[in-house]
Amino acid sequence: MKKRTRQCAVLICCILFTIVGSMVSVLPVSADIIWEPEDMFYNDHASECTYVNRAFTANGPDGIVIVYKNPESPQKVTQLENGTVIYISYTYQDSDGILWGIYENTNAKKTGWMPMEYMEIVYDSISFAEEFQEEIVGAVEQDLDSQYLGQEIYLWEYPGAENGTPMQTQEHLPTYSHVFQDEEGRLWGNVNYYYGMKNKWVCIDQPTADFEALFPNGAPQRGNTKNEQNNTEQEKTSEESTKISADSSMEQPDKQSSAERIVPKQKQSIVIITTILVLVVVLVTAGLLVILWRRK
Repeated sequence: MKKRTRQCAVLICCILFTIVGSMVSVLPVSADIIWEPEDMFYNDHASECTYVNRAFTANGPDGIVIVYKNPESPQKVTQLENGTVIYISYTYQDSDGILWGIYENTNAKKTGWMPMEYMEIVYDSISFAEEFQEEIVGAVEQDLDSQYLGQEIYLWEYPGAENGTPMQTQEHLPTYSHVFQDEEGRLWGNVNYYYGMKNKWVCIDQPTADFEALFPNGAPQRGNTKNEQNNTEQEKTSEESTKISADSSMEQPDKQSSAERIVPKQKQSIVIITTILVLVVVLVTAGLLVILWRRK
C-alpha cells in the first residue's frame, strides 16, 4: 500500500512539474534557445497576421534591433546590427497598435519578432509603383516583340534598379500590362509573372541590354535618393544646432535624448496563472510528503 502511494505521489509530481514547466517557458530567460522554423506565436495568431514578404533594413536604437520570442514575451532571441537586410514574411499588430514583424533564420533554426518601427523598407517594385503611380499607364496585355524569342533578356525589380536578372526566353515571351517611360524616353513593361519571376519590369525598347548599357551615367534617382541633397543640408544644419545646444546644456543635467526602446509586454494573465501553478505544485508536493511521513 505504501509503495503504491509513493508511486502515485511521484506520478502526480511529475505531471504538475510538466505543466508548470510548459507555462514557465513563456517567461523570459537568459539562455539561448534553438527554435524550430515553425513559429508557435504565428501558428496561434495566423488569422491576425498580414502577409508582407518584403526586404527590410535594420535601423534600431543604439545600433541594433532586438528580436524577441514573440510580441507578448520580452525574451530575447537574437539581435540584428543596423544595416542588416532581412525578409519579413508576416506582420502582427498588438493591442497597443505596435506592429511586429516575424524574423526567420532557417540556418540557425531561430524565429522571433521585432518592432517594425525599427525596420526600413528596401526600395522595391512596390515602392516604385507607389512613387510613380501617376506615370505608370495601364495598357492591354502585350507580349514582348517576337524578335527576342530565344534570346537572353533582363528582368528588373524596377526601372533603374542596378541588378537585373538575365532570363533565356523560351516558348513564351514575357507579357506586360502596365507601361512606364523612364528619364531617357525608353518604355518599360511590368511583367506580372514569368517562369517563377513575379512583379518584374522589362525594358520594352532594349530588353537585352544590361545595366551599363541602359544607364552608362549611373542609376536614376529613386525613392530616398531624390532627397539626398536636401537631407545632407538638413544634417549640416542639425549638426550646427547640436553644437550650439551642446554648449548651452553643459550646465544642465543630462536628459534622455532618445525614446524608450519598444519591448513586448508580458501578459499579466500568464504571470498570474504561472504563479498559481507553482504554488499548487509546492502545496501538493508538501502535502504528499507529509502523508508519506505519517505513514512511516
